[in-house]
Amino acid sequence: MTFDWRETPFDHWETLPQATKDDVIAAGTEDWKKVFHGVLTFNRSWRPLRPVMIEQTKYDELARVMDRLLQLILETGMRRATTAGELRKLLGTPDGLIEYLDDDEVLGEHLVQSGRPDVLITDGVPKFVEFNIGSEVGCVWDTEKVSTRFLEMFTDRGLELQVPVLAPPSPIDGRYRAMIDYLGLAPGDRLTMVMRTDGEYPGNDDIPALVRMLDPFVERGQALGIDMDCVPIQWLSLDENGQLNHEGRPVKSVFRLYVCTDMPQNSGQAALKAAVKAGTSKMFTPSAGWLLANKLLLTWLWSDIDQLAPEDQELVRRHIPWSRLLTEEMVEDALARQALLVLKPADEYGGSGVLVGHETPVDEWREGLEEGVRRGDFLLQDYVRPDRITMDFINLETGEKLQTEVPYSVGPYTFGRESFGCFLRVGSHEHGEVLNLKRAVHVTGPLLVAPR
Repeated sequence: MTFDWRETPFDHWETLPQATKDDVIAAGTEDWKKVFHGVLTFNRSWRPLRPVMIEQTKYDELARVMDRLLQLILETGMRRATTAGELRKLLGTPDGLIEYLDDDEVLGEHLVQSGRPDVLITDGVPKFVEFNIGSEVGCVWDTEKVSTRFLEMFTDRGLELQVPVLAPPSPIDGRYRAMIDYLGLAPGDRLTMVMRTDGEYPGNDDIPALVRMLDPFVERGQALGIDMDCVPIQWLSLDENGQLNHEGRPVKSVFRLYVCTDMPQNSGQAALKAAVKAGTSKMFTPSAGWLLANKLLLTWLWSDIDQLAPEDQELVRRHIPWSRLLTEEMVEDALARQALLVLKPADEYGGSGVLVGHETPVDEWREGLEEGVRRGDFLLQDYVRPDRITMDFINLETGEKLQTEVPYSVGPYTFGRESFGCFLRVGSHEHGEVLNLKRAVHVTGPLLVAPR
């Protein structure tokens, strides 16, 4: 039986009595500083006063759909290529662009042990507009903190008696367990999280403070029996035997928490690259997963749709917007149907280069299409209008409250092919529909509503 996404609103908030809503907003007005303390965001003006609430049955169904689509994406790539090198060449990815990539690595399920889709809800139905695949999926710690703190707010004030809520399964613990299994770690084995500090993410200007801020994350790993630490990549080196180390301690198991392209070329990066190539250090996850995250695989999945089982065909049609590689022959139609399309570079991330047709000036849309044809790696995707939620915000400086409709996206994490947590981005009323950190979205996490 097909799941009925429209039976109830995706955000359970809409079904609550007004008195319950008032109580939650009153609690959020008192606790928002606690809820969002230490959550890194580019938004310097506003914070949400309540969580988005997702029914447990919808969260579970979203996880099922996510895992099946992940498998279909993998199989789409494997129908065309056996190794990472073969897939890289088919995608047109230049040699050397992706760090640590072994062209001879055989494609398989080990590459999809970590990920997070970007899902828009339109008319109540989830639409997977892209799929991030690899260990670098971010905001795990922040989203879990927000969900956990909102749950504490509910329980401290007895609000769970009005609406039965719980936090999603821990994405931090879920990722640790996936890493332990993948890397074959025994109790007491060392695991080093390697991170980049050269980007624009808030906090990167004070590296020692950033490392200290991750102490609770380290402690969670230690509680699971792992000798865990966090090391900026530039602090790594090779010892006299050519083994990767940090301050004399060997680094054999590496958790990569960064995008593996456009890397700063320093001595630490050179040391890590040499150790991975030599096989003396093993990385979670292999950077070949970045190839599977290329959005051209969504166009291939649509091209292959007649080869899929009937139930998978229905799943793709229902949950993945129509996606096609842009060609010169498509330009005139794309100009005529601008308001119905989105233009995306296939191999960018964070919303970079994305043009939403209906909010883009005509000249800019034409220029984007011309660039896409020149580059040969842009895709057109059917526009799906993200549903709006009515959200209450508070201004950080003035205390002013604002209730307004904003778009949002959901992104449950998948670790070890299981669902954990959810990266929930609430849009800013001051920006458009592309929901990424640099557009000042609000980083938050949902609460799940348990059946009574």
